[in-house]
Amino acid sequence: MATLKVPANVPSPAEDAEQLHKAFQGWGTNEGLIISILAHRNAAQRNLIRQIYAETYGEDLLKALDKELSSDFERAVLLWTLDAAERDAFLANEATKRFTSSNWVIMEIACTRSSFDLFKVRQAYHARFKKSLEEDVAYHSTGDYRKLLVPLVSAFRYEGDEVNMMLAKSEAKILHEKISDKAYNDEEIIRIISTRSKAQLNATLNHYNNAFGNAINKDLKADPNDEFLKLLRATIKCLTCPEKYFEKVLRQAINKLGTDEWALTRVVTSRAEVDMQRIKEEYHQRNSVPLERAIAGDTSGDYEKMLLALIGHGDA
Repeated sequence: MATLKVPANVPSPAEDAEQLHKAFQGWGTNEGLIISILAHRNAAQRNLIRQIYAETYGEDLLKALDKELSSDFERAVLLWTLDAAERDAFLANEATKRFTSSNWVIMEIACTRSSFDLFKVRQAYHARFKKSLEEDVAYHSTGDYRKLLVPLVSAFRYEGDEVNMMLAKSEAKILHEKISDKAYNDEEIIRIISTRSKAQLNATLNHYNNAFGNAINKDLKADPNDEFLKLLRATIKCLTCPEKYFEKVLRQAINKLGTDEWALTRVVTSRAEVDMQRIKEEYHQRNSVPLERAIAGDTSGDYEKMLLALIGHGDA
């Protein structure tokens, strides 16, 4: 599934560590060299480079990068260099401290990672912040948001393809009844969304569409300005077609008056090795512009080069 192509003649992690160390020496930092190495190594290779860098130079590579780089480029390089579980733990913790769109970031991590990956995020969170992810989400969210987010981050869903059609029919009916009654925060809705496997949920939502004539997200648009309903719709989109969700996040990040680099960096660094190809196809189809052209038109310098390298375009 990874979209990053690693050349066959990749230097060893020790050579990479040495080159990175060289990039930090002298008067200026060699940003081009940093991009040419880190943006073209997969997760396992980046972990090895970090390990060898620490052993050889007695310093954490992330600390060295932090000292040498700045602004959006620094954030992209640091997030990318972290391993996936550490990155998600960092993003989730950061989200609990921000007032804007933080609920969305937590929901996104909870719903678009596999059960095992989400379990690793909870472990990494515990190790780094000496608290549990559930504890922080519960503390920093309120009301309906808390009611939805805590079960989502606590979930350990079945990952297989087995589907119970009887269950899909009965739960589609429950969802329809609750939504018809505008009981959007009902515990039955939250139970179904936060515990069922993605395959089971897809079967339930397909049945909902067939039996009641509307896609569930259309029925959840009753009040377009209701922020909880927006989050609920996004949750369903993340669980059933993540590439559509991420396309929208990227579109909104790029088309804003002033780019939302925060969101742009998060999506590119966390999806580059997962489903970036599908997100790019979705983006192109929806906007009639290739994602790389949209990013190039909206960013500049080393930050632009790093993002383009990560989505598989541009010279490193």
